[in-house]
Amino acid sequence: MAGRLDGRGRNGDHARMQTAAAPAGSARHFQGLTAPTFLCRPDAGVVAANGPAGALLVAWAKAPFDSPAGELLGCLNARDAGCGRGPRCAGCPVRSAIRLAAAGHRVERVPVAMELVRDGKPRRVELRVSAVPAEEGGLALLTLEPAEWVP
Repeated sequence: MAGRLDGRGRNGDHARMQTAAAPAGSARHFQGLTAPTFLCRPDAGVVAANGPAGALLVAWAKAPFDSPAGELLGCLNARDAGCGRGPRCAGCPVRSAIRLAAAGHRVERVPVAMELVRDGKPRRVELRVSAVPAEEGGLALLTLEPAEWVP
């Protein structure tokens, strides 16, 4: 299922995809989170994304929804070979956080600098990456927050 996002990531197609893909019991809570949050498989495939996450998904219209996170986010390292296949992907802290959480561990607010492609140019983005096991076995909830945000 593919869809297009407006600048705020809140168009009708996107909302339907989020709700359809989100776990039935937790969909309301998932959509109510204010930080960009993704439900991911251990291989970093995005199963669902909440509303705030939509603004980060630059490749939504080009890639299937179930694509790896790096491809949907526009990660520079995923540009040529695909997310998880490039030479720098083995040490990717986002993919590592997803794998750990899918295996039952918690990853909390790890500082990460990513190169995301915006308007054809790489842009360094500093984030705090958190991931926790999802209620649905074997999946992870990934949250990306701006690094400068202080709770």
